[in-house]
Amino acid sequence: MIDYTSIIKECRKNSDISGSVVDEFLLYYAVGFYNLEPEMESRFAKFRHITTQFKPEWINMFKAQYLAHKIFKEGGLINKLLDHSSVRNLRTEEFKYLQFQKEHPWRFSFSIINTVPERNFFIMEDVFTGELFTLYSPGTTEILRAQHVSLWLNLISFNGKCWQSYGPIMAFSSFEPEDIFFFATELDPYIEDDEGLLKNLEANPIPYMMLLSGSAIPPVFHKNDRIIYTLSEYDVNNLDTRILRTGFKSAFNKGVYRFSLKRWDRHPHYCEAYYDENKNILLLTSSTDRGFRALAEEFNKYGYSFPLEPNLRVNPAMVTIASDILKKEIKLNEYQELFSVEEPPEQQETLNKLRKFLNLVMPEINAGRKPDIESMAKMADIDTETALTLLEQVYKSLDNIGGRKRKK
Repeated sequence: MIDYTSIIKECRKNSDISGSVVDEFLLYYAVGFYNLEPEMESRFAKFRHITTQFKPEWINMFKAQYLAHKIFKEGGLINKLLDHSSVRNLRTEEFKYLQFQKEHPWRFSFSIINTVPERNFFIMEDVFTGELFTLYSPGTTEILRAQHVSLWLNLISFNGKCWQSYGPIMAFSSFEPEDIFFFATELDPYIEDDEGLLKNLEANPIPYMMLLSGSAIPPVFHKNDRIIYTLSEYDVNNLDTRILRTGFKSAFNKGVYRFSLKRWDRHPHYCEAYYDENKNILLLTSSTDRGFRALAEEFNKYGYSFPLEPNLRVNPAMVTIASDILKKEIKLNEYQELFSVEEPPEQQETLNKLRKFLNLVMPEINAGRKPDIESMAKMADIDTETALTLLEQVYKSLDNIGGRKRKK
């Protein structure tokens, strides 16, 4: 039987040593000796358009986390720092702590909770390596009291008994592993697999830290269907477009056919296929998982054997947040604009205002506080009635995923 009481004592002892030797000494010493601040500030400056959304104390915590990772990651500065006289002159217990950390590198982990064996203890599963590890984290317990969490990002360190997190605990309400992989490939198109993603994360975690700007956005549901972008692309030679018209509505523009699945072509599913007759490419798209399966099944009636699961599945919130963080337009479907009316600028401006209101109100909801709707609506430049309607949608989404109940 696991003695969690003794493990807690080890965790608290580890936290005390970390506070004195890392927070109060080593970070400052490393920054000064290796002149780390200019590089760090330059990297964070690239995301100033995002960091302005955070309180100053959060930015300071991000920077401390970044520096700690730079020191303690595999091949990090700790390998050199242990030879410095100022470090060797630390108390024996503190120096041994640093030696132990060198032997057990810190790393970032995207993970989900597998089981909760004891209060403040979590068996976590790294979603990109499959590794299970025991995490002691009172902070995680506090977050779970306030919000539903689908995915976690932590900088973790080993204390000899279990793992602990250092710095901000990033809890995402709607993001899933597929979303993180999507973000990584938008950040670096050369990433092809989970190993490439993890190397990218270890090389520069700052862009991934910025995902916290969308952490509070809840998943969106229409009844029992979750709104999710799904796409698959196939090479198809000589598609018989005529026989498809029995199950689809069709349209044609500039060498591209659009096939809309009958009875599934409206909200929330938007089941559509696009065939580029010049490139012989068939693109299947839908805004729900159920819709995508229906679309693939319909095509398979005509002799195809398309998988019922999409090649790309991404949360709409991730597309928006990734676009904001990376400051680029992300188009999932290049053919859609051939058949749709261009979105007027005022519509995009309205969407930006609504997103700003959500960014203001969600931290209050997650903290269990009643939002000041009138004040936040004014800050976001939307009317109070619209704000109340949007807030009601948020609460309904939280109810659907078992989120906390609102305060009256």
